[in-house]
Parts: sequence; structure tokens; C-alpha cells
Amino acid sequence: MPRTKEKESYRARLKAVGLRHTLPRERILTYLDRKNVHPTPEELYNGLKRRGYDIGLSTVYLNLHVLREHGLIYEFKDPKGYTRYDGYNEPHVHLTDVETGKVEDLPLKNLPDLDLEGLKRLVAERTGWEVQDVRIEFRGKGPEK
Repeated sequence: MPRTKEKESYRARLKAVGLRHTLPRERILTYLDRKNVHPTPEELYNGLKRRGYDIGLSTVYLNLHVLREHGLIYEFKDPKGYTRYDGYNEPHVHLTDVETGKVEDLPLKNLPDLDLEGLKRLVAERTGWEVQDVRIEFRGKGPEK
């Protein structure tokens, strides 16, 4: 269960995008805020149930949709076509294993030469698009363990 300070952080994040605070939203954000967590809706539902939370699968789906629409989480497809969600809010890119489908976060602070703001400007200048966000994914085969 989040501490009071974390709980207020979730309230503030939800309020900042015009959403009211609910316990399901807080629990979903808490679950997704961890690095290297990219569950499908069903995996998220099962993870919350294992933590002892009484939540319905339809509630998970509904809140994932609302949180994504308001920019608090990111939705993407893995190499196998499954819809996954990411709430890790430190700037990062994804490393995706094309064989296993595993997705790892790589914080941008570990890639100091990668200038996403410069890339956004360059694309905007060359295309006329107003680029709002950049998502980068590196696909390949992860290290043998």
C-alpha cells in the first residue's frame, strides 16, 4: 500500500490531468510505476489480485483506457502482438527481445548522447509535423543468462 506521500503524488498526478482519485487508479499507477513492468491487462489484474486487491477485470480495462487517454501511462504492442502498458515515468527507451517478448526499460540517463528533443525538432523541421512525443524501441535478442 502506498505511503501517504506517494498517495498524495497519485492524487496530484490524477488531478493535473482532470481525473478524480480512485483506489483502482491509484493501485494501477502504483503497479505500473515500477521499472521493467509492462503487463498485459490480464497480467496486471492477476498481479493486483495476488497483492490482495479486490478489483474486477473490467475495472482494470476501463481504468487502463482512461489513464492512457490522459497520458499517465503508455500503451504498446509487444513483438507477439500483445497489448502492454508502461507507467514508468522516468524518460526511457525500451529494449525488446523479439524471441521472448520481454521488454526492459533503459533510462535515458544511461544514453547521454541520445538527444530526443533535438530529434523531435529535426523531424518537425523536415516534415512540418508538431511532434509531441518520441517513443524509441530497440528490438533484438537479450543477453544469455
